[in-house]
Amino acid sequence: TQLSKELDVVVGTSSTALDSRRATVRTAESNMGNLIADALRAETGADIAITNGGGIRGNKLYDAGTKLTRKDIFTELPFGNKSVKLELSGAEVQAALENGFSQVEDGAGRFPQVSGMTVVADLTKPKGQRVISAAVNNIPLDPVKRYTLATNDYMQSGGDGYTVFKNAKVLVDALSGKLLASVVIDYIAAKKDVA
Repeated sequence: TQLSKELDVVVGTSSTALDSRRATVRTAESNMGNLIADALRAETGADIAITNGGGIRGNKLYDAGTKLTRKDIFTELPFGNKSVKLELSGAEVQAALENGFSQVEDGAGRFPQVSGMTVVADLTKPKGQRVISAAVNNIPLDPVKRYTLATNDYMQSGGDGYTVFKNAKVLVDALSGKLLASVVIDYIAAKKDVA
């Protein structure tokens, strides 16, 4: 009863359908992944954000007009991950993206759900050569430029093969970061309606 009182609280509405199905978040861009990555980027003020599709666990389709509750978001993000902010080069971002697309055929959880960037990948190409283009604010990713990137502490510690993040300059660590589920809840509550 106490948990229901805390969790069955509506935080906002989605005016579009949201897809967090396992088969989607691990193999393709997902609007639930976009929502989570957008919330991460907004919270940290980073240039871009990458979160792993495998960290999204609701395995659900939400109809347009769904009133999203705290329980929904904690169901989607059950691991207690924290938001972190890193600084790394465009070449390192490229390496992270290549890692993210490297095991799509296996349904691995590393598939990158992104915010603040446009990525074109050809999943039929050999591993490590799948990113065709990546742009931040419609400007091609510059290998030597430094970018700020928001992600979760699991990925920052090298989880899901994101070892490139382990050596990145840490701007906000997990001790200072917020619970990822809370970041998304606050983002939805501030917007009131997400699409």
